[in-house]
Amino acid sequence: MTMNRRVMRAGLLLLLAVAAWLSWPQSLGGRIAYIRVDGHSMDPTYGNGDLAVVRSQRSYTIGDPVTYRIPKGEFGAGARVIHRIIGGDGIHGFVTKGDNRTIADQWRPRTSDVVGRVVTHVSGAGDRIATLATPVNLGGLLAGITVTMMLLPDSKKRQPATVSSPQETEDT
Repeated sequence: MTMNRRVMRAGLLLLLAVAAWLSWPQSLGGRIAYIRVDGHSMDPTYGNGDLAVVRSQRSYTIGDPVTYRIPKGEFGAGARVIHRIIGGDGIHGFVTKGDNRTIADQWRPRTSDVVGRVVTHVSGAGDRIATLATPVNLGGLLAGITVTMMLLPDSKKRQPATVSSPQETEDT
C-alpha cells in the first residue's frame, strides 16, 4: 500500500470517528438526541413532523430552545417537550414557553430534566423516519438491502479452477 493511500485511509477513519463522536446518541452514552416534533406549539420555528437534533449541555440560558422531560410527579411526567426557555434557572426550574403560545408552561424543569438544546432541525424528517421505522417498511428495507448485497458481483474475479493432468513423458 502506498503512502498516499495510507494517508487517505487514515484521514477517512479520522473523519468517520469525528462524525460518530458528533452524532453518537444519548441512548448509547453520547450527548445527542434525535426528537420528532409533535404539535404546533413551536411554529414557525419547528413544525409538526420535523426532526430536532438536541445536544446536552452543562447549563442552559434564556432564549435557548430545549427539549425537556416533564418532571416526575407532574401530569404527563416523562413526556418530552420542545419549548424555549424564557426565564428561571436550572436549580429552581426554568420557565418555558412554545414560540406559538401566549402563556408559559405549567412545568418548571430543572437542568437534570433537560435532554438538550436544539442545535439543528430537519423539516419533515421526523415523519419520514417514523414511517420508515414501522415494522413492514423496516422489513422491506432490510430485505432490499439483503437482496442487493446478494446480487452485487464479487469484488475478486474468480477464475474457473482448472484440473491439470500430468504430462506424459516418453522415455527414449
